[in-house]
Amino acid sequence: MRKTLLIAAAALASSIISSQAQVYSQNIVGYVNIPLTNGVLALLSPALDADGTGTNNTVSSIFTSPSYGDKVYAFNGSGFDAIEYTKVSLGGHPPVYTTNWAIGSTISPNYVINPGQSVFYLPGATETVTEVGVALTGTLTNQYVPAAGRVNLLASKSPIGGGLTSVLGYQPTYGDHVYTYASGAGYTAYEYTKVSLGGHPPTYTTNWAIGSTLSEPVINVGQGFWLNPGSANSWTEVVNP
Repeated sequence: MRKTLLIAAAALASSIISSQAQVYSQNIVGYVNIPLTNGVLALLSPALDADGTGTNNTVSSIFTSPSYGDKVYAFNGSGFDAIEYTKVSLGGHPPVYTTNWAIGSTISPNYVINPGQSVFYLPGATETVTEVGVALTGTLTNQYVPAAGRVNLLASKSPIGGGLTSVLGYQPTYGDHVYTYASGAGYTAYEYTKVSLGGHPPTYTTNWAIGSTLSEPVINVGQGFWLNPGSANSWTEVVNP
């Protein structure tokens, strides 16, 4: 599916501003602001990339101005790694401390989180998360799509919001489940399944639905979601700058 990258205001109260870094550069650079409320869990994704490769992003390069006590929960395939922005001992007598991202007592600012993934973020204060970087464009294959019957936290690899299939290009298979999360409100469950359109005799369509109501998942800029594929599948976005 082909689409044009629109750098504009998006849902989640996110905003994107783009500019050319150099007159000869093909990169679109900018930032995304995502407001968060103290103690209210959010499901966030790296909407922008550190260097245009899509592979060199870390918790510290994405979340560059955290508040003390902020926590990130990253799904590792079977559970969650908890990374907290906190005070950590560097040892010594008397001990020396630093404030950084850490897993337990291990300083972990280089924990990898790339575009295409998403994480839960629990803010330690009411704040605005600002993501800065490059908008990925071109043919973008999401390498984090799980195997059939498994789950993973996913997101668009580029700062585009809209329908998961109609705009973001994910082509579902029968039995796919998507779970979106609204901060403070919980999950909305979507299934790609056969739904009755009514009539006598009834007619049916296969589409995204919430229960018996046709409804496509809409993923906003900087938002993540759970995907549980019904069959082996892939996800490729074609994004034109």
